[in-house]
Amino acid sequence: MRKRVWRRVTAIVLVAMMFVMCVACGDERDDSEKDAKPTTAQATPTDKPAKPTEAPVTPTDKPATPTETPVTPTETPVTPTEAPTQGTKELTGSSGTAPVTKAMDDTMREAYAGFAYKLFDLCSKGTDKNCLISPFSVYTALAMLANGADGNTLAQLDNLLGLTGEQRDAYMAAWIDALTKQESVDFSCADSVWVNNLFRENVLPEFLKRCADSYRAEVYAADMDDKTVDDVNAWTDRNTKGMIKKLLKYGDLNPITTQMILMNAIAMDAKWQSPFESDSVNKDATFTHEDGTTSKVEMMYGSADDCYLENELFTGCTKSYKGGEFRYVALLPKEGVSLSEAVASLNRKTIDELFAGAKRNDVNLGIPKYTVEYSVELGNMLKALGTGDMFSASADLSKLVNTPDSRVDRVIHKTYLALDNEGTRAAAVTAVLIKNEAISMSYSITLDRPFVYMIVDGNNLPLFIGTYR
Repeated sequence: MRKRVWRRVTAIVLVAMMFVMCVACGDERDDSEKDAKPTTAQATPTDKPAKPTEAPVTPTDKPATPTETPVTPTETPVTPTEAPTQGTKELTGSSGTAPVTKAMDDTMREAYAGFAYKLFDLCSKGTDKNCLISPFSVYTALAMLANGADGNTLAQLDNLLGLTGEQRDAYMAAWIDALTKQESVDFSCADSVWVNNLFRENVLPEFLKRCADSYRAEVYAADMDDKTVDDVNAWTDRNTKGMIKKLLKYGDLNPITTQMILMNAIAMDAKWQSPFESDSVNKDATFTHEDGTTSKVEMMYGSADDCYLENELFTGCTKSYKGGEFRYVALLPKEGVSLSEAVASLNRKTIDELFAGAKRNDVNLGIPKYTVEYSVELGNMLKALGTGDMFSASADLSKLVNTPDSRVDRVIHKTYLALDNEGTRAAAVTAVLIKNEAISMSYSITLDRPFVYMIVDGNNLPLFIGTYR
């Protein structure tokens, strides 16, 4: 009996010892595996690569940088330093084909002259300050706008510009090409279209194509914020050869409602064919203003062309720049003729008759050395010239964008001219700002006297109803 009990105790002890040994071995194996896991994990080849090794974003996915190069359809690309300086991105506008051109003739001369003299008359009225506009710059910007107009809006623009559609584009393409190919005079012309990123999908490709093909327009997409203002001003500075530094101010663009900007810039640097000699300058000459007051000016004296002009209102002359393609025309109202009366008489017929009756005699010219900077908003003048529709709620710009409620907001024009004994430097820029702003009726209610109030359910039945006195 005792032996049987002893054997049982011994067996229990042996089982317990084996169990302890097994547990200990298991712990050691677990600890070993735990220690090994970091090493195994570090060596695992299936982990995702670190972010720096991810594929770079393609150039078309990332925003434009200051070094992106805008490309015009008919000119060599500008260098990176000439590209927009902020967040503007160049888009494609050109069809890649050469534009249809039509050489200058009487039809184009009549159309452009009619526009130019009427606009100048309006700008010079009602002011005693110097006025300087570039009808060419304004005409070019409005011609691009007309390509996006339809209906009554287009009819008014066609009437003002004196030409229609493809005919106008063909004349302008040829004229721009002729002006910029002058060898003796540095004349440049640049056009651009700036599209709000919010409306990129709404701009019609045919409109961009016509602007790019006939007007060499660069096409940009931008956010219409203050960075875009910087870009527009940089474009202005570059394409006016530094003569006009800024066109827009911060706040001129609205990121939500400014839909597009159409721009033209021209710059000219021309030397006299016969410069004024430096020793023929009177630095203390007297200039008499229209109100009878006088001031001192630096007057240059020298020879003009052999071209004396005179009619019942003016005497005048011309002075040629190198190459003979560009001439400065001076027209002095006769005694008793006001400047405004003289300006109002200008039209193509008047000028043609002046030149037709020119006398080929020696002309001695005295002219002040002067610099003029001028800035004007043309909206009211263009309305007075019969294009009010494009500024109104009824504006039809359906060939420009496929959104309703688009209209012209502002037309800003700025010019510069400096004339001295060596020649003339001049520049102009015009911007047509287009906005998109849906108009909706709004109401206002102020609970500032006794009223009834309710809490209603989904059936509009009152769960609570009361008065507030």
